[in-house]
Amino acid sequence: MELDLKDKKILAELELNARAPHSIIAKKVRLSKQVVKYRIEKLEREELIQGYNAIIDLNKLGKTVYVIYLRLIHISSIQESKWVEELNKNSDVLAVGKNLGYWDITIVISCKNNQELDIVYNKLIAGKAGHIKEKLVTSEIDSTYFSLNLLFERKKIEFSTSKVQDQLKVDKTDLKLLKELAENCQLSLLELGDKLKLSPNGVKDRIRRLEEKKIIIGYKTKINYEKLSYLHFRVFLHLTKFTPKLYEKIKIFLKNKGNVESVSHYMGYADVDFRCYSRGLVELYSLISEINDTFLDVVIEIDSMPVFGWNKINYSP
Repeated sequence: MELDLKDKKILAELELNARAPHSIIAKKVRLSKQVVKYRIEKLEREELIQGYNAIIDLNKLGKTVYVIYLRLIHISSIQESKWVEELNKNSDVLAVGKNLGYWDITIVISCKNNQELDIVYNKLIAGKAGHIKEKLVTSEIDSTYFSLNLLFERKKIEFSTSKVQDQLKVDKTDLKLLKELAENCQLSLLELGDKLKLSPNGVKDRIRRLEEKKIIIGYKTKINYEKLSYLHFRVFLHLTKFTPKLYEKIKIFLKNKGNVESVSHYMGYADVDFRCYSRGLVELYSLISEINDTFLDVVIEIDSMPVFGWNKINYSP
């Protein structure tokens, strides 16, 4: 797909500010509100915009994000695609990715503890155990999200989940609100009020409190960069010793690259895991070489895998 400059500016404004009103975007890109609305709807129809999601810090709600990698055997491409489709529809699943390389599928879920993880995982693989040759389970400690400079250079935005697990008190209405915003954060206060049986001001007040508690840390637009000829990669950094100071240096380095969408600290495989976009393997190789040269004394190994079919992202509690 080819985009003009106005479309690129609109996407850049929406990327990490998915609840931005059309009127605000219109002022920034110097178009009328009606034209901005038309252009956004066109980008949605073309599936360049795939969704609008509130990013919820599940650590604040006493949950842990687990990323499960599966290596498959004796399964046809049709069977695999059907299973991925089922996983995308499953309310327990936050995200699903199909990969090239050692791991075939990535499944992201959130659970309170290992016991719940075991129950959810066994439900997800029901009837598929014979197709799983190997699995790897990792748990997220924290994540940071960056705005991208792939389409248009703009001021960098970032937000992070907490590093310590908590269990802040929220009621059933808050949980319903979080679920609605996680699925579509562009719903208006009036639409949310109808769903929750609240006034628009009541919804606004609850959203404000959830933001102040940093349960909602941001609003992200899911942009299909693959349609713009970008490749999506997950890169794993294995370090000699993980320290918070080193992690911050790595995050700053990756943030300044402009093509890194998120950086996470995990337990279970690599110390640092980040997702990025590049025009091809040569560009990815250059980034990996630069990381290796910059952090030569602390990097043991860097490995990566292409990700595709990353259609669903839902941070619902």
